[in-house]
Amino acid sequence: INHDGDFQPLRQRESLLMIVFMGCFTLSTLFAIYPGRAQPEWLNMAKIILMALFTATLLTSEKRLRAFFLVVAFSLGFYGVKGGLFGFRTGGEQMVWGPTPSIIGANNGLGVAFNMCLPIFWYLAKGEQRNWLKRLLQAMFFLTIPAIMFTYSRASALAMGAVILSIILKARRKTLGVVLVVCVTLIIAGYLPEKWINRQQSTLTYEEDSSAMSRLGQWQFCWRLALDRPLTGGGFEYYSMETFARYFPEFLNTYGTSWNSHSVYFGILAAHGFPGLLMFLAMIGSCMFSLRSLKKVVAGQQSLSWIENYADMIQVSYVGFLVNGAFVNMESFDLVYHWVGIVARLKVLTHQKLSAVVTPEPPTTELLSHTSQETRPLPVYRTNMSQAARL
Repeated sequence: INHDGDFQPLRQRESLLMIVFMGCFTLSTLFAIYPGRAQPEWLNMAKIILMALFTATLLTSEKRLRAFFLVVAFSLGFYGVKGGLFGFRTGGEQMVWGPTPSIIGANNGLGVAFNMCLPIFWYLAKGEQRNWLKRLLQAMFFLTIPAIMFTYSRASALAMGAVILSIILKARRKTLGVVLVVCVTLIIAGYLPEKWINRQQSTLTYEEDSSAMSRLGQWQFCWRLALDRPLTGGGFEYYSMETFARYFPEFLNTYGTSWNSHSVYFGILAAHGFPGLLMFLAMIGSCMFSLRSLKKVVAGQQSLSWIENYADMIQVSYVGFLVNGAFVNMESFDLVYHWVGIVARLKVLTHQKLSAVVTPEPPTTELLSHTSQETRPLPVYRTNMSQAARL
């Protein structure tokens, strides 16, 4: 193993932005409203980010990357298959929950994890050569869909639609995919329990739904807190009866209790201020931009098609997180940060692969015209450094 190459991901833009984001929530912890409650959360987030960076240094080959993706797929796919089968067995009348205690124990958190994993199942199956494993990954994909539906999370159902649409738009046969989804939707619509349909329809009449209206109030509370503490926010675990009474007493008068943000964006804004939210969005935005660039530079190169496949997978996974996360506070879900490290590693691997590829450079017309067939010079070879430099 080339030890110098192992640490190259740490010097990539995405890794540096993640380290800066860690600095932002370190600062917010120093000035937290409740330092004693914030410090354990800081430690938890620091461990997640350090492990994401450490993992990126170890995944030095396509083989190791694929092993990592398969571990993630089977770890969360177990609950997807279990939840899907449970949904079918109960006719969708009972809610699917995750393992407790864990960040994916609640139905909303589980829905985010499932939406981030749907693309993993799909794209790993797409690139899998072993038929048995391909079918198993496809089974995980299709069984996780009802598992998401029967979490009864409205945000997760919306995000699932965004994930499936993204997969279709990236496919070659887009029209066929749309027709297939429409047909399947029409078929299963008749079997969905009324309880589930009523739950989803409440999204359209959110003014009459106390849960939806309380979230709007929580977001207003987060906004007021951020305006009062714009540079540091309130730190981890900022929400309490006391802070609600200070920044949004109307919420307590209406609901009589306090809740967390129910939003990744408002949660980070309230906890770490505007710099924290800016760094978090810049980190993910940089990943999406780099993945798009990776796809461009390896396009048409069959030997590097796996890079394009993984780039699509992570892009769509982030789509699921960004949509679902607007309504669920899952900013400490470790897969979000592992993807950052993986993107940094993919950039390094792509640069190495493109630098190693050689292509023949044909002799000039002038040389050919003055040289006989027997004395023509051998082709000159050059590396694809111009493509590699774009990363």
